[in-house]
Amino acid sequence: MKIAIKLDENRNIIGINATNDYAAEQQSKIDGWTLVDSNPAFSIDEMYKWTVRESDNALVHVKTGLTPDEETKKSLTNLTKEQLNDSLTKDQLQMALTALTKEYIEDKANSRMVTTELTNRIADLTIKLDKVMGIDPTPTTPSEVKSVATVDGAVISAQ
Repeated sequence: MKIAIKLDENRNIIGINATNDYAAEQQSKIDGWTLVDSNPAFSIDEMYKWTVRESDNALVHVKTGLTPDEETKKSLTNLTKEQLNDSLTKDQLQMALTALTKEYIEDKANSRMVTTELTNRIADLTIKLDKVMGIDPTPTTPSEVKSVATVDGAVISAQ
């Protein structure tokens, strides 16, 4: 449906002809009146919230300069962008956590290898030191082994 709108110098709506299409078309021929497509969300009682966009003569909200449909599309677009940004952030956090975990595992493995290497070197140095000091590092086997079995357990001694 078409309606005729009259705007003041600040683009506030000050007159409306919404009787029928023919009447709106006739009214729009009078200076200061504009023919526009009606919007189902438009209410004469709240005409102060509306204006006519100059570029396409569409009824739009004064606050946003958009039609209700455009406001909805903009909101959905913004919401989608926020979800994508949140999703991207979650992906980035997951990747960072994965990298840290991998680094921790590698550090732990390197730490074990270093500990093993140090233990082996200390053992080698101890053997060499014992030889220099005249101590035979080779363990000796006991000449006699005695074992006694009892009800409470076994006792083993070596000489």
